Amino acid sequence: MNLLVTVLFLPLILLAEPPEGASAPEPTTVSGVPATVVFEAGVDPYSHIRIPSLLTLADGTLLAFAEGRAGGDHAKNDIILKRSTDGGDTWGGLQVLDDQGGDSLNDPMAVQIRRGPNAGRVLLFYMSFPEGCHTNCVEPGYGPRSSRNWSMHSDDRGRTWSDPRDVTELVRRPTSSFAGSPGVGIQLTRGDHVGRLVIPYRQGPLSRVRIYMLYSDDGGATWVRGELVGDGTDGGGGDEVAVAELADGTLVLNARGHNNAPKSRKTARSTDGGVTWTPLVNDPALPSPHCMASIIPFAIELEGRPRTGLLYAGPWSPTRRALGSISVSDAAGGNWSGPVEVVPGGFAYSQLSMIRPGEIGLLFEGAGYARIGLLRLDLAEVLADAATASRASRTPVSVP
Repeated sequence: MNLLVTVLFLPLILLAEPPEGASAPEPTTVSGVPATVVFEAGVDPYSHIRIPSLLTLADGTLLAFAEGRAGGDHAKNDIILKRSTDGGDTWGGLQVLDDQGGDSLNDPMAVQIRRGPNAGRVLLFYMSFPEGCHTNCVEPGYGPRSSRNWSMHSDDRGRTWSDPRDVTELVRRPTSSFAGSPGVGIQLTRGDHVGRLVIPYRQGPLSRVRIYMLYSDDGGATWVRGELVGDGTDGGGGDEVAVAELADGTLVLNARGHNNAPKSRKTARSTDGGVTWTPLVNDPALPSPHCMASIIPFAIELEGRPRTGLLYAGPWSPTRRALGSISVSDAAGGNWSGPVEVVPGGFAYSQLSMIRPGEIGLLFEGAGYARIGLLRLDLAEVLADAATASRASRTPVSVP
């Protein structure tokens, strides 16, 4: 049964705002590729920084979120942010959005409301784990040994943020033990659900991770949990998940495999704005070593003709987090191209974003997790390289 809850947002708190462009990184590399370093462990005041999320706002401001860590996945992590107002050339100082002491904060997931109620507002979702407890030991329900879910918002393009609000019972079913996924949410632009906000989630327990969407039709005032996505019959289930809207309004999800799933991506489709989904199927065109990845839609005019589809970015290997590559789909979100390798070295979690018309941004973990860098690419060049890669491989795969 879906749950409908009203969210009351708290007043904004002011954070110390560094001058715009305060950090102008020297030209350097991440995993051997010239890129702008956005976060760097040891330079920024954390021994480890991971789990990047990149959101491009309507005015072109870039927000880069991550986890500032004292160690591993659940090591007293904070949610941190840097902003850029010049397309990623320079970045302001580090902002700590939430620090809950010994508890671990994980999986930043952001979306901007671009139309309808609260237009311009940026929403940020994330989860927390009690100190000393991970995904494999949190308990179902809403007790002290379960995980918690949190939300913040900004009405000034990420300069200041509201106090964190506990939204656990809104986000997570009482039978689950945790719920979250890193990346970005979307706002629908077509069809019967124009303006709907869709936030992709996966829920525990770890032994049976399931995917669903959290959605709102009133600018984030109320939220509803969509139905759980079926695991299908291809083996295993889905984990960390991304979602995108096609030009015809169909939603496509792209997920990390889980529980002995094949070493490729999982996919499903929705025609009702993310409420229900087809069962998950393996996508053999996109190999994956069980790692977070991202998809975004694109639209461009080439040689006088419009072209639309999806871009995928992730490690192009079934065994290791390396060979960061982009693949291009057709307008229906299928027939993925051969890989366009953009990061030949280490490449783990990443997030695509359209920085400007015709320019792609890819925020990615590289250099043995020491740096998170921003790579900027020309969309037309990527599409041309993808066509060349497909001709070379001669193995297009259609996704149901």
